[in-house]
Amino acid sequence: MKGFKIRHKTSLLCALLLAAIMIAGCNSAPQSKSEPSGISSGVTVDNANNEQVTIESEPQRIVVLPIWEAEMVIDLIGTDRIVGLSPFIDSSANSACADKAANVKERVSSNQAEKILALQPDLVLLDTFNDFDGSLTATLKEAGVTVLTLESPMSFEQISDRIDVISKAVFAPEKGQQLIEEMQQRLDSVKQRVKNVEQRIKVMYYEDYYSEDGTSDGMLCAYGPGSTFDEIASAAGAINVCAAQNYSAVNKETVLNEWKPELLIVPSIKYDENFNAVDDQGKTIISAIKNDKILISLPAVKNDRLYALPDKYRGSTSHYMAYAVEELAKVCYPDLFK
Repeated sequence: MKGFKIRHKTSLLCALLLAAIMIAGCNSAPQSKSEPSGISSGVTVDNANNEQVTIESEPQRIVVLPIWEAEMVIDLIGTDRIVGLSPFIDSSANSACADKAANVKERVSSNQAEKILALQPDLVLLDTFNDFDGSLTATLKEAGVTVLTLESPMSFEQISDRIDVISKAVFAPEKGQQLIEEMQQRLDSVKQRVKNVEQRIKVMYYEDYYSEDGTSDGMLCAYGPGSTFDEIASAAGAINVCAAQNYSAVNKETVLNEWKPELLIVPSIKYDENFNAVDDQGKTIISAIKNDKILISLPAVKNDRLYALPDKYRGSTSHYMAYAVEELAKVCYPDLFK
């Protein structure tokens, strides 16, 4: 029985990490409709390997697998020219684009090359996670499909770069610049509000799997320097105390004795027995942490400063990651946002 529990936790950890990588956020920007791009000839952009990809004419049948790219494309051109998306985007707990994405009928995955080809796409957008070995790209290109593979962004600078590239690829460069400007305006607004804060709040993102008896294996992975949460915390005017290598395992004693966060950020979701995300606003994990014999003496727990940052923003690596910055800053410094 003990071996079964260990295997169960390992399987759940793998599922959580996969979901965390695959999922990103999107929210309240109005759905844009395709407009004439004014581009009379093809465009050429660079992919993740710095290879040039030429799109000869405005793509009319687009398949997008990465959620972060789908969020960008939906806000750039709407859904009229999108013929296939990943099923991960249908979770409203993990993506605020779920309602918009419902306008696209077909769902495809990276292991379904034949199904993707059946949609007759003229442009397929991938990232280096979807096609880590290049086999999907090779299959699609052999069939004459234009493929653009980009690396998932981890910073706002990289997000801006990806929006710029993708907007050119879908023949909506002006809308791309608009999305970049709107994201930057949101970030600048937060920066202006927190610029005079002298005592920066120490925060960290903590996720854990608690079994029914309340036990856990500790922090599932670290969101240290180089992580998206580190980027979010910095932009919100907070200090991310997690110093461990990004996504490495961390024990509770390190959190308690070394990092001592004043504010603990936790997932807003839990996973059911089928690994489906359920938005419970962090109630499950917050309750478990408050009853954790080790973490109970943590400053954030003692002072009841635990907050579930919406995963549809916190897990986003599109322009909607800026919403997570705004949300976190409000929690850290509520008096500045009255």
